[in-house]
Formats: sequence, structure tokens, C-alpha cells
Amino acid sequence: MKPLMLQFRNQALGFLREPQAAIFNVLVPFMIVLIQALAFGKDEIGSELPGYRIVDALGVNAGVMFTMIIGLFGMGVGLSSMIEARTLAGASIRPYGAGLVLRAYALVLLLMVLIGWTASYFALRLGWQARWPSNPLALIPLMILSVAMFLMIGACIAAVSGTPRGAQGICSAAFFPLLFLSGAVFPIDPFPSALQAVARWLPGYRVSELLAPVWVEGQSFDWISLVYVVIMLIVAGFAARRLLACREDV
Repeated sequence: MKPLMLQFRNQALGFLREPQAAIFNVLVPFMIVLIQALAFGKDEIGSELPGYRIVDALGVNAGVMFTMIIGLFGMGVGLSSMIEARTLAGASIRPYGAGLVLRAYALVLLLMVLIGWTASYFALRLGWQARWPSNPLALIPLMILSVAMFLMIGACIAAVSGTPRGAQGICSAAFFPLLFLSGAVFPIDPFPSALQAVARWLPGYRVSELLAPVWVEGQSFDWISLVYVVIMLIVAGFAARRLLACREDV
């Protein structure tokens, strides 16, 4: 445990010394949520959720966006930078190996998601009196599971990209379609049926459907989304491990 905590401290200090990446990863979803709240946060959701305003459900949107942007960009670009700097290659000859570095880095990114999400919620709470989550105890493990899935997807991107700039390009190309089809920016109901069908197979939409029932009262828990996230986590984790093993610089 002590080596992990020391490595965790080192990774966290790296973000503090060069905070640009952390600021980008946290500020972008934070600002999107605030703009949504300012634009139409006081509007009622509708008859399907009586008494709920849009701002009361924006916590779900914030969670989805923080999970995606930090999972993809944080792990994708960060891991590819460590590969290029041969940080993992150097760690692999040490007693605890490169796995220790990756676990510590993943924990730092998870903490970043939780900090950003919490800050967004309290901004909504203070500014618009947004409701508390209906089931906060279930929310945390589901969020951790969702973050882990996107971290593994980000690791796959890092493994197949040649450089951090290449990873950033792939992450950008993946992030925006995933964001717009997740339902976190605007509902997908007005979309053409074919596009809705595509969206329902994407991880961003499934995270949104997974978190919504434990944030907003009156919705049935989506077991299909839970199974999807677990399977995607396993598949992406296995793929990331295989892809990293094929690289000579890891």
C-alpha cells in the first residue's frame, strides 16, 4: 500500500506542477453544465418527472461529461506521454513494475472526476437549489465503474497511438460524437431513429442511463446499462493489456 500511495502522490504532484491538463479536463465539463443551468435550468422537465426542473438532473450530465473527458483525454494523452517518455519502460524493471504506475495514475484521474463532479453539483446546489441525488450510496460505486470503463478505453487509445498528439487527435475524434450522442448535452429523442439506435450502443449513453435512476427519483434502474458497462470494462481492459504488451517501448 505504501508504494502505491507514494506513486499516487508523485502522479498528483505532476498535475499540480503542470496544471494545464487538469484545468482543461475539469473546466470544460464544468462550464458546459453551468451554461446549461443558466440557459434552461429552471425549466420543468415535464410530466414524466413531475416537480423536477432540468437543473435537478444536470448532476447526471456533469457526471457523464467528467467521466468521458477525463477517462479519454486524461488516460489517453497522459498514458501516451508516459510511454513516449519511457516512464513505463523504466518502471517495468523495478520491483512493483509498470502496473503500480498505472494504478496510481488511474486513482489520480478518478479523484479528478470526483472533485470536478462534486464542484459542479455544489455550484448547481448553491446557484439553483438543485435537488440532492436520490440514492447517493449507489451513485458512487456506479460512478467508479463508469470511470474505470472510460479509463480502459483511454488506455486502448494510448496503446494504439504513436504520440501524445496522436492520442489527443483520436480522443477528440471520439469524444465529441460520444458526448453529443450520450444525452448529456441535449436529449436524443428528437434524433432520427437510426441515430438513436446507434447512440444506445455507445458507452456515453449507457453511463447516462446507468446514473440517472440513482440521481432522479421515479426511474427504474437500468440493468442493461450496468451489464453493458461491466462487459465493456472487461473487454477494454483486456484489449488495453494486450495492446500495451505488443509495444516494445512499454
